[in-house]
Amino acid sequence: MMGTKIGKGIKKSFAQSLVEFALVLPFLLVLIISTVELGRLFYAQIVVTNAAREGAYYLSTHPLDFDSGTNSAPNTEIAAQTEAENSGISEITVDISQKNCCNLGEYSIEVTVETKVSDLIIIGFLGNAFSITETKYDEFPIRASVEMMVQP
Repeated sequence: MMGTKIGKGIKKSFAQSLVEFALVLPFLLVLIISTVELGRLFYAQIVVTNAAREGAYYLSTHPLDFDSGTNSAPNTEIAAQTEAENSGISEITVDISQKNCCNLGEYSIEVTVETKVSDLIIIGFLGNAFSITETKYDEFPIRASVEMMVQP
């Protein structure tokens, strides 16, 4: 008789645990997916910052690469693009500007790199599950700027 009560108690406990797990599972999944998505965004920010640093470093050591007529530096853009591609981001835009041009000790350049992270799962999930309006952008823009002095 003692064994029967223990058996019924185990079945009730298992059923209760299963119901509790079913109730907690959606929140657990949202938490895990949110963590992964935030990790993707932070990784993209690090890659964009490193690409901007690489471009700024290249241009600060090779100032003749900058063409003031077209406001471009092709090799600098290639250096930033290569750095981003090596880390898994293939589409970036590079913007270059000069500050205090040609004054020794004050001449610096600024390289800005931007990319967009798309297919964020959590925005679509929350938008459908809780009727939260999605952002007007399907992509999340990430941008980093680095300024370096030009070495003579």
